[in-house]
Amino acid sequence: MESGWPPLQEPESKRIWDYVVTGVAADLGAHAADLAIQVADLMRAELPEFISDAEAYAQQVASAEASLRVVSGQLQRGGDPRALILPEATVAVATTGVHRLVALTPMLRSYRLGHQVVWQWLLARISERTPDPAVLARAADLLSAWLFAFIDTSSSLAEQLYETERDQWMRSAMAARVEAVEAILSGRERDARRASARLGYELGRHHVGVVAWVESTPEGSDPQPALNRLLQQLGPLVGADSVLVCPRGAMSGVAWISRARAFGDDDLGKVAIPVEATTHEFAPLLAVGTPGHGLTGFRASQTQAGHARRVATLIGAATGSVTRYDEVAVVAMATVDPEQARAHVVGVLGDLAADDEATYRVAETLAVYLEENHSRNRAAARLHIHANTVNYRVRQAESILGHAIGSGDLDLRVALALLPALRGLPSS
Repeated sequence: MESGWPPLQEPESKRIWDYVVTGVAADLGAHAADLAIQVADLMRAELPEFISDAEAYAQQVASAEASLRVVSGQLQRGGDPRALILPEATVAVATTGVHRLVALTPMLRSYRLGHQVVWQWLLARISERTPDPAVLARAADLLSAWLFAFIDTSSSLAEQLYETERDQWMRSAMAARVEAVEAILSGRERDARRASARLGYELGRHHVGVVAWVESTPEGSDPQPALNRLLQQLGPLVGADSVLVCPRGAMSGVAWISRARAFGDDDLGKVAIPVEATTHEFAPLLAVGTPGHGLTGFRASQTQAGHARRVATLIGAATGSVTRYDEVAVVAMATVDPEQARAHVVGVLGDLAADDEATYRVAETLAVYLEENHSRNRAAARLHIHANTVNYRVRQAESILGHAIGSGDLDLRVALALLPALRGLPSS
């Protein structure tokens, strides 16, 4: 079949392309998932303003993988790199970047970083394909020209998409709300009266910050309307005077629940995901900060909700669950520095921190046993096991630790509390 890319109309170039590049292109498709992670890791290190959280990272991995599969297919066909339609996942990165108020410059640089990773990978593979320097040089020239044309086209399309989306977004009322919220959360806005006017939301009240998110979505679907409805529904549960909802990423939204009188622990206990929301095609999760007052409380409660979400992700919280910051504050604070958290847990627990399910069950049982003030019956009820099993596992834990369990060992309690999150932290 005749190639769609003009340089491959020349017979010798086409022969070299088929001999060297086509097979490597197929390998690229097989390694797309792993390479996408490499690309996203480099972008996270080089462009922290572009990949600022776990959701942005996951979105970039999906975009990179989709683009790599397009590259693989086009290379195998010898297709024209200028005849490109951006993958849906890549479109999502550009549009979400607008909503996150990310500048165009880091987004365009992300294409150059992706090109760097892919070109190095491809060059190493084509070098293995032929010992002939002349053939290798010609294959490298062709592949380099093709990739540069692809990156130029894809970045130009992304730039056009970004500009169009930004123009629409900047004209919308939601853009003004997002900008005002970002100014408050970043600390740039310190005038509560002016901020209230910009938001159309009274800041001189008591606030509870909330984050709602989903871990995945069906192909081509938008979870934002469902998340907005869920967040709005939380207000009546706690007798709120108002609810302020704001999108934050493609698969998450934030909100503040406010009222004139202070919130109590009983109020926070009422924050829940309605049953009908859990049966939707999107399976949401919630994270909740502690109540705060005024502009400072508005900012602090949402920051806490963000940390509670981070802990929920680390421990693999189930969909439909609510994670409250006041219940995970120690874990949240301790896991800000993953290396120190891991060192503390391993230093205190030793082999009890081993990453196997049997040992983890022993550690989990010990943690609940200590939380229940050494009551094997209450621990058994919480864990849905027999009291004798609790006794057995506690003895196992003592054997692994090399000492008896006391009643006032704070380091042990903290290490056990951190252990579930430790399993979700990246390995050093």
